[in-house]
Amino acid sequence: MNPIHLNVEGSVEIVVSATEDAFEPRARVCAQEIADKLGLGPQRATAANVVKARLPRHKLERVNAFIEANLSRRLHVEDLAAVAHMSPFHFTRLFKQATGLSPHAYLTFHRIERAKRMLAESGLALVEVAACVGFQTQGHFTEVFRRHAGITPRRFRVRREAGA
Repeated sequence: MNPIHLNVEGSVEIVVSATEDAFEPRARVCAQEIADKLGLGPQRATAANVVKARLPRHKLERVNAFIEANLSRRLHVEDLAAVAHMSPFHFTRLFKQATGLSPHAYLTFHRIERAKRMLAESGLALVEVAACVGFQTQGHFTEVFRRHAGITPRRFRVRREAGA
């Protein structure tokens, strides 16, 4: 399910993604057909030019560690890309491929999961929990929490305390 990059003479890059590994051979053929339509025939665009792009595990682990350590801060894709030593565009594409989520969705997921732990394990006020997990206001925190957890933070805490 990796994007197929077809580099032709260093001046054209054709990127085709297959949604399943079984479709990868078709995606390769599609990339080659695009090259042919552009007049960059098979003699110039060979299978040797096809490269599968991946986000190396060590870079993903470094980004995860950075997210965990800086969850309370406002984080941007540029920050995460810098940790991985990549351009924001390239990082975003490979990150989504590796995790199945965009960097923003991934970050939001981790913020909500940490908030759930904090709500269950601490007596901090909701506004403090919101700040600890990187939300600027309690209102925004409540809105995002409800969207992801299906319940408000206050109700989540009450149910946890009641043992439900």
